[in-house]
Amino acid sequence: MAGARRPGVWARVALIAALAAPGGRLAAQAADSARLVRAAHDAQRDFEETRRSHLRWTRGGDGGHCDERIGRFCYWHGDMPDSAPPESPVIERARRRLLAVLDSASRAAPADGWIAGQRVRYELEAGAPDSAFIQLASCGAAPWWCDALRGLALHAGGHYARAETADDRALAEMPDTLRCRWIDLSPLLEGRAAGRYAHAGCDERPVLNARLWWLAQPFLALPANDRRTEQFARRTMVEIARHSVWPVTASWGDDVAELMLRYGWPRWFERVEPESQIDPSYSIMGHDPQPSFAFFPDGRLLDSVYSARPGDWDLHAARAASRYAPAYAESIEAARVLLSRFARGDSTLVVAAYDASRDTLLHARGLRAALAVAPDERQRFVRWDSSAAPTGVLSVIAPRLDALVDMDLFDDRSHAAARDREALRALTGGGGARLSDLLLFRPADGTPETLDAAMPLALPSADIAGRDPLGVYWELYGPRSVGVGLEVSLTVERVGASWWQRARRVLRIGRGDTPIALHWRDVARPRDGVVGRSVVVDLSHVDGGTYRIRLQVQPDGEPAQVAEREVVVRR
Repeated sequence: MAGARRPGVWARVALIAALAAPGGRLAAQAADSARLVRAAHDAQRDFEETRRSHLRWTRGGDGGHCDERIGRFCYWHGDMPDSAPPESPVIERARRRLLAVLDSASRAAPADGWIAGQRVRYELEAGAPDSAFIQLASCGAAPWWCDALRGLALHAGGHYARAETADDRALAEMPDTLRCRWIDLSPLLEGRAAGRYAHAGCDERPVLNARLWWLAQPFLALPANDRRTEQFARRTMVEIARHSVWPVTASWGDDVAELMLRYGWPRWFERVEPESQIDPSYSIMGHDPQPSFAFFPDGRLLDSVYSARPGDWDLHAARAASRYAPAYAESIEAARVLLSRFARGDSTLVVAAYDASRDTLLHARGLRAALAVAPDERQRFVRWDSSAAPTGVLSVIAPRLDALVDMDLFDDRSHAAARDREALRALTGGGGARLSDLLLFRPADGTPETLDAAMPLALPSADIAGRDPLGVYWELYGPRSVGVGLEVSLTVERVGASWWQRARRVLRIGRGDTPIALHWRDVARPRDGVVGRSVVVDLSHVDGGTYRIRLQVQPDGEPAQVAEREVVVRR
């Protein structure tokens, strides 16, 4: 009968313990490590048979429908349980006995890599990643394999920075041909990224990988890339499973490896009820961690990182080539963010006004918020607020370089997160006068003339309620002398107007299509080389649609400087 336990399994357990016990009756045979290793293999096989015969029953998929067919396996991308039911006590006890066997065998054969891997695997199943890591102190297998196992245990325990260190050490220690296979990301990619990667040789992959991992890091503000350590953990688990009994299939195959590399290894299993009474055999269904997210972006960013927009990352893509479930973020939603750049000497001050209040799991104070500016794969400039609200403003000083910018929020109580990621070009300008970005703000008393006064009022979105006045703040840098005259104009003009709308504007038919145009004379009185100004415009007479705010400032005797920002007026 399927799943029946063979007799004498736990008699072998007692034999192994006796062989490894110092001073035992059979202690003279302890040197026979090969025999102990064979017995450990048998014990692992027997445990998996016990597991299979005591898993909870479930019905199969949607009448044989598959979202994706991978070799022998039918894969569904959604509508599956995201938490495991209580495990059978029989399976729990059997795992504890197996771990005792593996522990005894490890003492007798500390250099055996298979035993070291199985100990880590089943300690993780038991929910003890720290115990798995501690046991690796005596790992005597190949150095690269011991470090790969350490990376797996550390990642599972949430120690991502230490896992990165262990993974990098393992890569440096392993043979070149093996390293080439371990760094291969082709199973995770699709579209343009997959095509570009397919033509890259092993020597070219490290450069491509560095960029891909930078783009795929879940949150740039965090000190380590847990999406990368997750992939090394998956590679390690594939090697652990390759030479052992795996619950979901009687024989190993490349299809099992592909499933694990793309979606992670199953964290729990169920028995699928037979489809007919004629064939009573059953199959095993594995469940990946859920909810999971697609962190790899549109493939065009491999060659144009600094054109990135928030829509280039579809975290909730229904059928992504690969997915990952961060242990610290059970939901990740989009935050509304409006970025602005201001010059500060040779650096740039990046200001992010954000709003994640639409995410109901973040409706509380005490969030952790961070603004991260990443000019490349190695550099990070991060500002944290450990007690933030779902709406607010953060700023960070960074070099005057093109960069990816993240606004990240975390609620550690609900394991919810929100993020916005987009590229920001360097604030250009040479030795002459130049303008900052236009910061949009909610008018209060007066008009702010410093960034410190404007920032608390900053709007998190360029979607504007037309009934409300709109504040626009900017800075001018580098007028040649104090008191120089400035010609200033500000216009608000519709973007993409139809010929009829343009004709109405020319003929002055109707009010909503008439652009706002302001012009005035100013005098530069810099504070620390900065001239700060703001103005409030009334949009109540403007029809709904997309408009371009255009500011032009011309110091006497110098070229005009222009700054623009598009807004969407809602009615």
